[in-house]
Amino acid sequence: MERLMLKDDIIKIINKAAENSGYSIYESSVYLSGVHTKLTIKIDGEKPVSHNDCENYSRELALLLDESGILPDYSLEISSPGINRRLKNIDEFIKYKNAPVKVIYAFNGEQRVAKGILSEINENEIEISEEKNKIVISHKDIVNANLDY
Repeated sequence: MERLMLKDDIIKIINKAAENSGYSIYESSVYLSGVHTKLTIKIDGEKPVSHNDCENYSRELALLLDESGILPDYSLEISSPGINRRLKNIDEFIKYKNAPVKVIYAFNGEQRVAKGILSEINENEIEISEEKNKIVISHKDIVNANLDY
């Protein structure tokens, strides 16, 4: 139970550092291994995340972790989601409207792949414009979606 409470406290600090520095957390992992803890965090922002953004967030997070005193020995890996990032929710689809995407989706019991421009998004489905046609895919049928630069 103590490890879960420690992880919860660490996640709160990760989120607080993001809030303080103007980023959002795309993904985070906490690896507790004996006395050493490894934190792997992908940050996101309104604009593409730069190396300087990662450094700024890392400094803010280290400051908060050190002030809290909950981790005597830790390492940080801070990065962006990357150019071919996974799109995980409707807000990310909206953010990347008109971007090239690759979507794996379920269709009649099998998986299909659509590659093209993310041309339309609404609360129920997305539309991918391929060279010669458009494919409408329900959110519930999306297995995986990534930017495809």
